[in-house]
Amino acid sequence: MRKGVVTGLFVALVVMCLYLPQPCEAQYEALTAAILTKLSKMWHSDTLNSLGHTCHVSRTPTVKRFKLYWKGKFWCPGWAPFSGTSRTKSRSGSAREATKSFVGQALQRRLITQQEADLWLKG
Repeated sequence: MRKGVVTGLFVALVVMCLYLPQPCEAQYEALTAAILTKLSKMWHSDTLNSLGHTCHVSRTPTVKRFKLYWKGKFWCPGWAPFSGTSRTKSRSGSAREATKSFVGQALQRRLITQQEADLWLKG
């Protein structure tokens, strides 16, 4: 995670503790647990089997100019020497766009047919 994001979260936590009624320690623990749970769910990776190949998909959050974006990556190690990537504002859209990028490259390199590409994108 970027240093600026961590610093911002720390500053927000300190400000909240200053303005919340005492004792802050009990609220700090609950608030910290909630923030860490939310942050840990932002990163996602999965393994799937598509058209007989083991493939991986992942998404990670990134901040650019104070806006949250999602980087997606789709790759099939051992079958294709390339990966599909994306950067979107949509969490679910990042994985979908990375998959489209991968399928487009696989189709261009003739690793799959148009029918397989359509099946892959629909499934």
